[in-house]
Amino acid sequence: MTFVLQKMIWFLFTPLSVTLILMFISLFLIDGNKRIGRVLTSLSVLLLYSLSLGLTADLILKPLEGRYPQLKNEKITADAVVVPGGGSVDLEWINATPVPNEETLSRLVTGVEWAKKLRVPLILSGGNGEPFTTKVNDADAMAPSAYAMGVPKEQVIIENVSRNTLENSYAVRKLVKGDRIVLATSAYYMRRAKALFTRRGFTVIPAPTFFLAQTRTVSFNSFIPKANDLYRSTVGLAEWVDMAWWYVRGEL
Repeated sequence: MTFVLQKMIWFLFTPLSVTLILMFISLFLIDGNKRIGRVLTSLSVLLLYSLSLGLTADLILKPLEGRYPQLKNEKITADAVVVPGGGSVDLEWINATPVPNEETLSRLVTGVEWAKKLRVPLILSGGNGEPFTTKVNDADAMAPSAYAMGVPKEQVIIENVSRNTLENSYAVRKLVKGDRIVLATSAYYMRRAKALFTRRGFTVIPAPTFFLAQTRTVSFNSFIPKANDLYRSTVGLAEWVDMAWWYVRGEL
């Protein structure tokens, strides 16, 4: 029930959902109260426009992504490398096996790199986080790619049941005997993931990847709305909402 509620809250707080809700409300009010209807319409258009700008997306994302630097050639030790799933692509419609999506693949590449360097188990953690749209488990989709990148099967541990970060952390705690892990995950998501894994007793070495914010030169192009920037704003805002949710639940 909590998992479904979390997904519903996430959906309602996405910029596109908020904008559409405001537009629908304004349509109902436009005849009865034209002033309020016009205000809501203007507000929804302004909100959609501003969140579709790269400058706005970066403003939302940078506080999330700037906390932990990239893990480079530091001399570290760990008991395992953990890669939480971030989504998969179901290719059943062309009779092909599922593959990691772009975000998950970025996490996996980083995880494989450090598992090879440290010669420790690579834990692929993630079941079906989108049960309303797909039947694919993220860990199962990641495993063939990990093998293709040269990680021996005996070095890979597949955990394909957990559906979110909290469940990831509990599941991995049962699989790792030691307390030091390299956590390879998206930069915007690292702050929350590190906190939850730390609460399970781990010493977490962050290995952030899939950075969405970047340094930009302000120009005329900066004020042209783009679908990709709306996506980045959506990801950033959703993460802030998720962090608030887990904080209220006492997990952060």
